Amino acid sequence: MKQVIRILFCLVLGAGNCYATTPAPDPSFSDRVNLALRQVGHQLLQLACDERSTVPPVQLTGADEFTLQLAQPFNYDTLPQLLSEAFLSFNIQRDYLVGVRRCVDNTLILGYNLAAFKRGEVACGGREQVAECSNIVLTFVAPASPPAHLPASSMLRLFVPLLVLVALVLAGLGWRGKRRPTTGAAPAADTLPLGHFSFDYQNQILELDNQQQTLTFRENKLLHYLVRHANQVIPRDTLIAAVWGDEGVIVGRSLDVFVSRLRKRLLADPAVGIKSIHGVGYRLEVSS
Repeated sequence: MKQVIRILFCLVLGAGNCYATTPAPDPSFSDRVNLALRQVGHQLLQLACDERSTVPPVQLTGADEFTLQLAQPFNYDTLPQLLSEAFLSFNIQRDYLVGVRRCVDNTLILGYNLAAFKRGEVACGGREQVAECSNIVLTFVAPASPPAHLPASSMLRLFVPLLVLVALVLAGLGWRGKRRPTTGAAPAADTLPLGHFSFDYQNQILELDNQQQTLTFRENKLLHYLVRHANQVIPRDTLIAAVWGDEGVIVGRSLDVFVSRLRKRLLADPAVGIKSIHGVGYRLEVSS
């Protein structure tokens, strides 16, 4: 019964959208993108041990295209995660493409899109890169065009049959819905693949060949964050904030201790390991 109601509601809502007006543009969008990119530029310079250089203004270089001319080398492996966190901070939710272009000739040398980042498949991530002057070009994918408006007479002819259909279905099936027993669906298992391991985050269990290891709360939280960002370089500060949050002063050595513990737990699978990125952070490497 509930499913039928949802379907009918979607039909009516979809018909109404045919006559909906185009949403008003967001006047603050450009400013929020500008601030997010400047935050990323600041963090990239910090990771490059540059605390003095000015972050240049973000330029609008095309339709929905923003360019940050850092005019110096930066760590490409940290860019996807930093950009994602900045967009989260400034409530930017549109689909996008990221390109890294060489300063001297504007050649596109690196890049990825939002879908690849969500899958953990950023091209060339973790590979050695030539230290050269590069700029970041961010392009937002245009949303689908709004549907054409229908005249009022057409809307009337469309809505009347739909409303009659809704009334008939609700009248004919309402009593049946009351008699149907309610059954609760079993919750899906929250198990993540990790090489040959199975990682049950909810129950803090790491399993391989029917051999289970019970993780501590911190080990479980740290491994879960690493798995969700597998094969990506994650700065130390990002890991500490994700695992310890606002729990007071955290000694950086604590992170190293828990990483060491996880390395020992993962030794049984040579396809999985945690690599230290000197001066930056860590990367969970998972071989396919």
